[in-house]
Amino acid sequence: MTDHLEDNSLAIEATNFTYTFSGTNKFGLENVSLALEWGTFNLLVGPNGAGKSTLLKILAGKTLIKAGSIKLGGFDPFSDNRTRSQQHNSDINQYITYLGTEWATNSMVKRDISVKVLISSIGGDVYPERRDRLIDILDFDPEWSMLNLSDGERRRVQIAMGLVRPWRLLLIDEVTIDLDVIVRQKLLNYLKEECNDRRCTVVYATHIFDGIDRSCYDRIIHLSEGAIVDNYETKDIIYDQTLQEKVQLGSQVRVKPTESLYPLATRWLSDDLSLRGTRDDEKAKMAKRHSAWENKGPNDNRFLDGNDERLKQYFKSTRSHK
Repeated sequence: MTDHLEDNSLAIEATNFTYTFSGTNKFGLENVSLALEWGTFNLLVGPNGAGKSTLLKILAGKTLIKAGSIKLGGFDPFSDNRTRSQQHNSDINQYITYLGTEWATNSMVKRDISVKVLISSIGGDVYPERRDRLIDILDFDPEWSMLNLSDGERRRVQIAMGLVRPWRLLLIDEVTIDLDVIVRQKLLNYLKEECNDRRCTVVYATHIFDGIDRSCYDRIIHLSEGAIVDNYETKDIIYDQTLQEKVQLGSQVRVKPTESLYPLATRWLSDDLSLRGTRDDEKAKMAKRHSAWENKGPNDNRFLDGNDERLKQYFKSTRSHK
């Protein structure tokens, strides 16, 4: 692969490509053209059914197109040219990471297998610095068993598994929806840092925009009914407190700042995390709690001495009288 810090190609160069769902005449995407540079964080916006997931799957090589062209890092991943292995960035597919919602339905992620084993199986031991940084950002315990995790905790593990190996192009399809606002904000900051420091590119489809400020993204793309209808760089979005309406569209977009509970929610959750401490602190607290349960003092057994009358009197005293 070309040294991506010196790569002059576009991360994504799509020209008039169209996708039709198999066995139907229904367009998933129609005449889509897109040019995204390396080192950029790009938001993908649109209602359900707009084509966001289809676009990301095509860019990830999971779905083929029959019309138009797509180049990733200047290389056409759908080309069958005999000399393709000699072309610029011909190994680009090895550096593309796609994070979609299908992972949560995989039976493997609900088995009694430790998070540590899963992370190690995809390169966690090869990239220990990235692994440890992601564990800290996503706030999970490697000793957890996948069997006992909530959907949000499983999602954290999925994201870590997808990001632990160095990538150049990251395609995210709604997978942050299960994260709390603190973890999500830390993750977005980390991904923007990757874009700046390693000149990577992110395309992030989401319905949740709380906490996404100007520092998080470089471009916002509006997809509707399979077509790109709006495409703005960050510099073209102006926040204007004097606007009478909420949004004013044009060559630039003017947006009136709105009130949000996001700062309050992040403050509360930050306080909660400070109170909890690290995952090791949490383990120590749980161990102490279990120890207290197993080593009860003499007062804990005051109703377990075989005196049924004392037990009856206790429950009578706790009942409300009508």
